[in-house]
Amino acid sequence: MEKYFSLLWESEDSYREWKARIYGGEEGYIADLNLKFVYEEIYRAGKFWDQYGFEEIFLHPCAKCSTVILRQKVMKQLYQNAVIYEAAEEFVACVSAIQRGLERIGDTKDEKKKMIFALQARYDFLAGLERVCGKVSEQAETGTPLDVGIEKMADFISDSRVVAERKRLSEFLTLLGQNMPQSIILNKDKGQNCHSVVVDPEGVQDCEYTKRLKKWAQPFIGAFDFTIGIYQNMDITYLDKRIQEQVCMRRPELVEELGGLYEAYGKYDICQFVRVARELVFYLACIRFVREYEKAGFFFCMPVCTPLQDTSVREAYDMTLAINLYQNKKGCQVVSNDYQLSDNRCIFILTGANQGGKTTFIRSVGVIQCLAQVGMFVPCRKASLGIVGNIHTLFSREDERGASVGRFEQELQRVHSILQNLQERDMVLLNETFTSTQRSTAVILLKRLLREIAHKQCRGGLVTHFYEVGDGLESEGFFSLITEVEGEGEYKERTYKIREGESFRYSYAKDIAVKCGVTYERLMEEME
Repeated sequence: MEKYFSLLWESEDSYREWKARIYGGEEGYIADLNLKFVYEEIYRAGKFWDQYGFEEIFLHPCAKCSTVILRQKVMKQLYQNAVIYEAAEEFVACVSAIQRGLERIGDTKDEKKKMIFALQARYDFLAGLERVCGKVSEQAETGTPLDVGIEKMADFISDSRVVAERKRLSEFLTLLGQNMPQSIILNKDKGQNCHSVVVDPEGVQDCEYTKRLKKWAQPFIGAFDFTIGIYQNMDITYLDKRIQEQVCMRRPELVEELGGLYEAYGKYDICQFVRVARELVFYLACIRFVREYEKAGFFFCMPVCTPLQDTSVREAYDMTLAINLYQNKKGCQVVSNDYQLSDNRCIFILTGANQGGKTTFIRSVGVIQCLAQVGMFVPCRKASLGIVGNIHTLFSREDERGASVGRFEQELQRVHSILQNLQERDMVLLNETFTSTQRSTAVILLKRLLREIAHKQCRGGLVTHFYEVGDGLESEGFFSLITEVEGEGEYKERTYKIREGESFRYSYAKDIAVKCGVTYERLMEEME
């Protein structure tokens, strides 16, 4: 396979551009949006081996719309077509088997056995690849990324040199198998320790032990014109050696042919196929995750992604909350919300009651954007998303351990880093920023920060309890969202629903204090 082949990027140049963009870039969004937590759950649901992790792919979204669309096409075909899905699983298993075979070869000290293992692994891989290509070629829609990719692999296995290789390997391995004993019977004790072994009992001296073995093994023992006999208290390595010696004595030309075949076909590079297997594991794990959660009542959709930045999302919910509910077997109790972003409404300012779902909402906005630009299904009912460049977040955090500066200074440093790296049409999500400083100072800083973000034609939002931030910004592309509450008087019931409305001027913190047993009288008692 001389040409570059990938199911994640349309070209090698696209891959290199993505790699260069993520190298050394801002990664605060990974922690703020809990993306590693989401990845670990998807990886668990995938049930694949450690060598096929896809963390880097999952944590770093693509900025090219063409790349996202390519992945969506592959994802949808694998999700919708059971035959193609099974063929993808078979391909991954085939590549994994040859990797394990190569590791086994590396641990083998016997040179002849090493050669046999290498040739067998090579033949099994080529045969498996042919089966996979056949299945996908019959099912894949012409011109789709899967069809194009499989066609390149099909060209590889249909090459005259590869066809000749497979034929010669098949003939040799068949001949080798015909000259190996078909029946090896081990006599084990209760601890599964082998005390004796009989190879081809037909030729072994007639004793009570071998008579019993012959009777039990008769249905599956073949006829041979040579014997190895009974070996007492021996290890299997020695047995393998004796069998090999017998075969060499019987057919010495096989040894000579083995060496020649190993020189010709025993050393090969499967890096290209391993990369494709890892890419397929990304798709398969995502699909397994979605299907597992759909059975529990959660819903997903494949978003429509465009180069334009208009965004419209219906019934979005937070993936972190959903995973926690699922893991704790609490069912699908997520509250979903709608949101829209456009040129005239590019940044929302969300205010509302404490513990009203503000952080959960803004996190869901970021996660949906990230998952969409990875090429995955997203947690909502319907979505049309504009592709953004980089995703920047600034969520309120506790002071970092070992930091030599205070929380406010840490936030200023992170803001400085974001502004340095901010490009047109990025996404910026701010959550309870500058809460550690004076209210008046925080409001001034936030207004300046929001205007700078809007000036770069970015998309995003701010969660804050500083309701004054939105005053005077409405005409600059900002709009106000609030958390819904129900009930009379000061005590309100949180609905966790988000809607448009004037900035919320109350935090309703008193009812939270009461629920926690903290009253004015209690505070006075403590102070005394």
